Amino acid sequence: MRLPVLALLAVIGCYRPNPPDGVACSTSGACPDPLTCVLGTCVAHATDGPVAGSDGSGSACDAIATGAGLLTAPLVSSPLAIDGDLSDWPTCFVTLTTATAGLVRDLGAAGNFPSGRFSVAADATHLYIGAQVDGVLPLGDEPPPDVYQNNAISVYIDGDGMIGSAIYDSDAEQIVVDHADQEQAFHSGSLATLTNLASAARTDGSTFTIELAVEPSTFGLVTFGSTIGFDIGIVAGDGSAMSSELVWFQRCAAPDCGCSNGDAAPYCDAREFGSLVIRPDH
Repeated sequence: MRLPVLALLAVIGCYRPNPPDGVACSTSGACPDPLTCVLGTCVAHATDGPVAGSDGSGSACDAIATGAGLLTAPLVSSPLAIDGDLSDWPTCFVTLTTATAGLVRDLGAAGNFPSGRFSVAADATHLYIGAQVDGVLPLGDEPPPDVYQNNAISVYIDGDGMIGSAIYDSDAEQIVVDHADQEQAFHSGSLATLTNLASAARTDGSTFTIELAVEPSTFGLVTFGSTIGFDIGIVAGDGSAMSSELVWFQRCAAPDCGCSNGDAAPYCDAREFGSLVIRPDH
């Protein structure tokens, strides 16, 4: 028997995943197909867009994903408070899981990977990065400089967007901030010191949030380029070793790009960064 068109539309319009989203992820971060694990919960969406709670009220947010490996950082009218609380973020968040990451670095994760989401925004003098992560216990407590051995985020920035080789130029840095707000900067894998950097973190169980603000002077510049090099990774580690990293984008992979040790990751090859546009018209 053929269903009337209106009945078909009603059936299609009422479709929900089976099981419905909202169930807890497994301990390894798995969900029934087609759901995706985000912050410990299985959800039916894993893309940039208006996500309930992403701007603190469930209302529409400013989208930041504009293409493969390309983000925008909409301008905000007033500085964002760097306090580890993401409820005041006006921009959408991009989900980062093993299914959506451009690069999955498995360094001994044994199937246990973190997941999360991140966003970017800017004002006249700062670039802001916010992230919420469902980490892998134990979160780790290694002090600087080896904070990448803890659960953390790793942000990769080239301040003028001019990337000519694997080696970081003078305005490029990797900034690692862990769940306890411990910071460390690296330059092509070597230790570095940054100025004019603000960060804050909040941790609740295995979930943590991090906010970060940088300035052009953080990278030795007077102004950011209109398009800068950018990447971000969600890092897992138990404090004694780094076990994994989910990297948002990998522009250039092996064998064309990579490290002297055979690894292929943005910590040692700036050519793997994606791009971020700071929108002066927003």
